[in-house]
Amino acid sequence: MKSGQWTEAPADAGRFPVGTAVRQQLAPRASADEALLVSENGDELHVGLFLGETVLAQLARGVDAPWTQQRLRGFCAAAEGVSHFLYLLHRARAHRPVSQLEMEAQGELDKYLSVLLQLWAVGRRRASAELRHRLFDRASLRNGLIPSERERYRVAGALAAACARELEARYVVHGRLDGLLREVRRLYRLGGGEKLSAFAQGQVAWAA
Repeated sequence: MKSGQWTEAPADAGRFPVGTAVRQQLAPRASADEALLVSENGDELHVGLFLGETVLAQLARGVDAPWTQQRLRGFCAAAEGVSHFLYLLHRARAHRPVSQLEMEAQGELDKYLSVLLQLWAVGRRRASAELRHRLFDRASLRNGLIPSERERYRVAGALAAACARELEARYVVHGRLDGLLREVRRLYRLGGGEKLSAFAQGQVAWAA
């Protein structure tokens, strides 16, 4: 496993990849699309990011490729894995704890934002509502999850959906990209119950 000891160096998910064999050995129940592998040893934090071959294949597609269900699934799996990696290290830098629910909710929102910004760049920001529908309303959980995992993913998806809906209403519909970016950065810096409460109540900063 190629892993990284926690340092103050800039976070780069590309420096911490692991292959299928390592994922199967260390986390056999993890998704075959993406998995964040984490171990702690005292003050050391070791992290590995796994992305499956089908995910990598979709990432290799050109920017003009249509957003088929296969591309959306692969891109979102990668976005979620990288989100988990970056958010974990963000909280570690701040010497703050992070819950699995918090990390999953942030990852769900980051999936939406990652695709939205690509759509926005080619003049398709008004596809946001359809994107939310595909990501949140039509989402299905993979087989093999235990009840507590299913509940955590369900709640995380619901929290992110509520937040995405408010971001869309305030910023996306009106073409306010600068305001959107300011707000998602503010939300990102929140932690713990404060973040989850803001997501759940759609507490977007309307004065931003």
